[in-house]
Amino acid sequence: MISSCLDTYHIMILQILMLMYKSHLLFSYDKNTASLYHMAKILNISIATLYRKSLELIDMGLIDKIDKGHYIITTKGALVLALLYLRGVSGISNDAFRLAIGKLKEDWDLAEFSDDEIISYISLINKGIAQTKIRSVNICAQSLSCTLHYILQRPLHIIDNNKSIMNFIAENLGLPIDEIKATERVIAKALLEYLPTITLRDGCKVALLLKGDQSRKVTIVKVAMKCKIHGYKLGIDCPIANSLISRILTNEHA
Repeated sequence: MISSCLDTYHIMILQILMLMYKSHLLFSYDKNTASLYHMAKILNISIATLYRKSLELIDMGLIDKIDKGHYIITTKGALVLALLYLRGVSGISNDAFRLAIGKLKEDWDLAEFSDDEIISYISLINKGIAQTKIRSVNICAQSLSCTLHYILQRPLHIIDNNKSIMNFIAENLGLPIDEIKATERVIAKALLEYLPTITLRDGCKVALLLKGDQSRKVTIVKVAMKCKIHGYKLGIDCPIANSLISRILTNEHA
């Protein structure tokens, strides 16, 4: 077996569906699907075997059946294919990997980020699921924010007030800080989708983490932001933003 419950046939099907993503061979369909017959012909696999393996991939959430005999790779399928490629699993081409990155950019709304940033982010997911011993086919890939669990490893509320979110992630994954910096912008976007946010007067958006409860003093940690000038950032080192946030929070608690 290549990766737990995935075998060579599964990988072949995922790859051919990924390679057919946006393919002109499928011009007669509105969605990027492949027919069972067409895949069997290309892969030189019997229809019966292909059908059985396709059903298994559907059960895992890696592909979907669009209509009779036509299939499409899911976001989760693209992520699993990318994870396996980065682990060095044989049989996955660089073209299929690059198309998987492209699909994740579309599905997770990451058009403004480079492929290298997204690949670095997926590498962190790989490290995280290896530490927690989660099977690749059991990961959640529905949205960018739901993949944060594999990168953060521990609940955010235990973060030390004097420790940056970047150091928190680096320590949890046992990685050098440079590997976290390589995908800082993607992590910041994920946190902005995951945590409560406020929008400042200048248009900057900030993700806040509230620590404590009503019976004790609540500490507010500014985790990430999307700045109109500096873009996506982890933490907030902008004095103007800090001042605006303090005013908002003071007014709300006045």
